[in-house]
Amino acid sequence: MAQGEANGPVLLVVGSDVKRLQWLNHHVTSHWPTARVTTVEPKQIGSMSRFLQDNDPDAVIVQVDFGSDDSASEGLAQMLRLMKMRVGVYCIVLAERGNEWTAVRTLKSGANDYLPVAELTRETLLAAVSEASRRHGAAAIAVGTLDPARPEGESIDVPGYGIVKEIARSNFSAVYLARSERLRRNVVLKVMKRGSSTREREDAERFQREYEIISSVAHRSIAEIHDFGTLPQHLYLAMEYFPCGDLRERLRNPVNVDEALYYLRTIAEALRVIHVFGILHRDLKPANVMLREDNAPVLIDFGLARRAIDESAVTGAGQILGSPYYISPEQAQGQTVDTRTDLYSLGVMFYEMLTGEKPYIGRSAVAIMAQHTTSPIPRLPAHLAKQQPILDRLMAKQLSARYNSADELLADLNPSIEAVA
Repeated sequence: MAQGEANGPVLLVVGSDVKRLQWLNHHVTSHWPTARVTTVEPKQIGSMSRFLQDNDPDAVIVQVDFGSDDSASEGLAQMLRLMKMRVGVYCIVLAERGNEWTAVRTLKSGANDYLPVAELTRETLLAAVSEASRRHGAAAIAVGTLDPARPEGESIDVPGYGIVKEIARSNFSAVYLARSERLRRNVVLKVMKRGSSTREREDAERFQREYEIISSVAHRSIAEIHDFGTLPQHLYLAMEYFPCGDLRERLRNPVNVDEALYYLRTIAEALRVIHVFGILHRDLKPANVMLREDNAPVLIDFGLARRAIDESAVTGAGQILGSPYYISPEQAQGQTVDTRTDLYSLGVMFYEMLTGEKPYIGRSAVAIMAQHTTSPIPRLPAHLAKQQPILDRLMAKQLSARYNSADELLADLNPSIEAVA
């Protein structure tokens, strides 16, 4: 989520002028090193929709070429569609071959700012983004003060924390961005209802387990827990906040081989740490890997984690744990799992980092899990063939053919990383 200029703006840029987009990205990220700039082609409505659903950007920047009637009409229509996807989005138009009339037309259509490309400089670009961040920050403060996101009749009041905004909600829990009075910084506040139903008791146990597991491990690649407590009707957990977002968001833009290997190695090191503590994550996926300001990945969400010696490490028949896209064959079949299960999921993520696509897709969770169990290990394109042996051992269907430990993987990765450095 965007948090103003202190943490760098979050921008969605819609356009097809590659050089212009590279220029924009360079100046924004050099001025704000922690800025996140996601670029999509004008026709990628699905990507835009997913971004706006998962993020709260400071601004959407749309390229419009007014030298072509078709392009201009489509550009303005694109802008309006984006604004409908997220009410109140701050929209900046980069105008190619425009004039005073097109400027008036654009602003009347709902854009917040109009920047002629012919007159665009680094200073004017940064000023426009700063204004977008300023307005967005002011709106966030207002949301935190009024807190209109809460359902009518429900009051969430956790002593020592000021709610800034709601991030996610389910029937039994909610996740907020909150301000810790003690730490004087933003945190992620997870709040779980206390109830007597079987589902509520299971969720509360998972919630308590997440706290116990994360708090037992102190490592830079494991999210830090700041606080845990109980209230008459709720349990709450305050954990480290990551303004730079998660790996899922990062993978919406291409990742080169060096960066993919860096992520693979660092996540493997984090797995080695939790495995030493006897902990299996069991839900490893890009959405559960956050990024620090220096691009270092951090594991979060240990709600499905178990101690390796726990008899519950056997997944019950008919019980699906984790995402079907990243689930191991043994998880999909309800068999006993061990540290190699996390390594399989890491292999799926490695394939996605290298290719930009998931290895197996299908119309249902069952269809996807069946592919994890029986389909061949996917082949990488020719220019990535050097990484195929590592992928083969990570995604081996049989446990005996897979890496036995994160240490084994890291031993293979060190020469690879040195070779591509």
